[in-house]
Amino acid sequence: MIVVPGPLDPPAPRLLAALPARGGPRAVSPAALPAGGESVTLALSTGPFVLDLAALAARIARPFRILVLSRLGAHPDARAESLRRLWRIEEHARRIGAPVLTLRFAPLLAADAPLWSRLRRRPALPRGGRAVVQPALEADAVETLLRALDGRAAWSGWYEVAGAEPRSLAELRDLADAAGPAPDRGAWEPPLAEMAEHRLAEPGPWTAWCGVAPRGVASLVREAVA
Repeated sequence: MIVVPGPLDPPAPRLLAALPARGGPRAVSPAALPAGGESVTLALSTGPFVLDLAALAARIARPFRILVLSRLGAHPDARAESLRRLWRIEEHARRIGAPVLTLRFAPLLAADAPLWSRLRRRPALPRGGRAVVQPALEADAVETLLRALDGRAAWSGWYEVAGAEPRSLAELRDLADAAGPAPDRGAWEPPLAEMAEHRLAEPGPWTAWCGVAPRGVASLVREAVA
């Protein structure tokens, strides 16, 4: 079972919500945790709370491991405060002493994902859309979580969950345009300020660790227009 001790920032809520339909565990609050001594997974993100993991561990009184749902670009010297906060949460989790798995997600794309919806509306992009990102498909991110949670991938280390095809935002917008218009599904995800800080990621260790072969953005376009 996954225990969520505080608010989660995107894309974490969507990823965890998708797990039960794929045979994965459901996420609950500490108050909803049933009695018993089974081990649990604590899921952390950048939600605006100060988390005392030691006190929480004493309260749930059972073995636990930690899943940090981070984002690409987390760094102590990042310009975006959200990325600096993510780094602090990653470091805090590592100091607890429990098994920790950190996944840094690149921008995620799916037919109903906020970023894909935004791009399909052909928005104006800063710097003409020259910023380069390495989007992954949301389905591949969910599959990664499933393999980690059920033991097919070792519960340790940190990995960049990013696609193998770096593309500029302008290129992604042109690809999304082929899928046709879409309703506005909210704010940029991740924020444009974060994407501006992205550098080339290293998806190789992620794919070797869990065995997920990342699909390209073109597959999403084909599904959308089929």
